[in-house]
Amino acid sequence: WINPTLTPIPPEQTSWFWEGCLSVPGMRGWVERPNSVRLSGYNERGEYIEKDLHGISARVAQHEYDHLDGVLFLDRALQGTLLPVKAFEENRQELWPDDWPSPGARITKPGEFSAIQ
Repeated sequence: WINPTLTPIPPEQTSWFWEGCLSVPGMRGWVERPNSVRLSGYNERGEYIEKDLHGISARVAQHEYDHLDGVLFLDRALQGTLLPVKAFEENRQELWPDDWPSPGARITKPGEFSAIQ
């Protein structure tokens, strides 16, 4: 993709996800992003292309697109939600306050989308 752009696809529904990054090893943050986006730009032949992305593909594209602007998931994480990976081991979420940091976070495992919108 050359000069890519991302735009949310209406209706703009979002979900939360315990996001991490190889640029920040060992940490996770509670990040809200649109569920569906349109990726547009140019291919290596200079042809304009578009692709609609949904679910995990949409989330990964947004995460990687942020890197083009120097943005890390840390910048998008809900304040106070950066946690070491160990916080998710051995069912430690059971020790978290109910609905912290937002409804559904405690029961959402890394790699899963929040069930609560």
